[in-house]
Amino acid sequence: MDRADCVPVLHSDALRPAHAPVDLRQAVAADLPVIAEVDGRAFGMHYSDADLDDVRLLFEPDRFLMARAGDDTVGVTGSFPFDVTLPGGAAVAAAGVTWVSVAVTHRRRGILRAMLAAQHRGFVDDGLAVSLLTASEGGIYGRFGYGIATEHRTVEIDRRRAALRKDVEDTGGVREVGTAELRRLAPDIHRRWAALTPGALSRSDGWWDTLLADREHQRHGATPLFHLVHPDGYVSYRRDNATRTCRIVEVVTASDEAYVALWSTVLAIDLVDTVSCRSMAAAEPLSHLLADPRQMRTVDQRDGMWARVLDVPAALAARRYTVELDVVLDVHDPFLDRGGRFRLRGGPDGAECVPAEGGAPVVGVGTAALGTLLFGGGHAGALARAGLLRADDPAALRRLDAAFRADRTPQHGTEF
Repeated sequence: MDRADCVPVLHSDALRPAHAPVDLRQAVAADLPVIAEVDGRAFGMHYSDADLDDVRLLFEPDRFLMARAGDDTVGVTGSFPFDVTLPGGAAVAAAGVTWVSVAVTHRRRGILRAMLAAQHRGFVDDGLAVSLLTASEGGIYGRFGYGIATEHRTVEIDRRRAALRKDVEDTGGVREVGTAELRRLAPDIHRRWAALTPGALSRSDGWWDTLLADREHQRHGATPLFHLVHPDGYVSYRRDNATRTCRIVEVVTASDEAYVALWSTVLAIDLVDTVSCRSMAAAEPLSHLLADPRQMRTVDQRDGMWARVLDVPAALAARRYTVELDVVLDVHDPFLDRGGRFRLRGGPDGAECVPAEGGAPVVGVGTAALGTLLFGGGHAGALARAGLLRADDPAALRRLDAAFRADRTPQHGTEF
């Protein structure tokens, strides 16, 4: 997107001319209250002055695009800058698409497609290999080339009956700390966790200050945040005393010892009947650590972060692969026309991906399915059975499936 001082106005060909003209323009700093109004109407909320102060810590006007019909703002899309970890530990710059909405009075006019097309052309011009988002609705973004990259579960644990297995060693080292001390200690722990975790997003100082502001609307009737810290991890949680529930807000661990010690401490909190966690990865070791795994139950599972590959060679060459792989990918991208045939050769020590005509088994894949595979949580076989991936050679499909799997379940960690 243009970073010039002027405010560009884009008359998009995607907007349907039968309706009142709608222009797209880049936001300026003074637009934030209007952008917040549009977002609030779409998602059923009002932003207080304190909320807007928090948003200003993250708001970069030149990353936001507004759809204008006369004097009215009828659509918004924006993005936040992140680094995201790929399998193998490399981190690449990414755009986190956010605040996407169209006014109810201007639906079905092509405004969303026009905004996203202009926005994503800007990402390509900026040289980004991948864009990301967390979706309010699951049926919107597949047509723009996004696929589910992370999934998370909501789990509930009966704390009165749950305990770790007797042979599990808790090495201790957990302390209770206040928010100020957590703010000092957590960024380094989070960076170490992110380096190990595919899909993990970096956090700027603005993100830390926003997440730990602990506003009333974030509490949903529970207490302010409490924190437990280990040298290699931390837990933030709230207490809902009316229901005797401990609500886990975040668990971040950079070692197995920290994982055991922190969960052992959580399960020892008095005056709590239930421990709930809404952000547990689809596959985590906690149930295997419990003496009775049935004391932890999954009450919901849903998509987390979605990914869209913008630069196929750059994205695929940056990650590592579990086994050696030599395959030609025929990538279909009707939204941005960034597809084509690419030869991917890679393994545990590195990879290269270049334009190709042939010479290796061919796998046909759309950018949405490629986004699902990129961080190592997707199953190529399941995508093929769903018609989202095509491989004429079953052996090539099995190889692709094995190569793209990550050793650790993808987690993004930061809601945006």
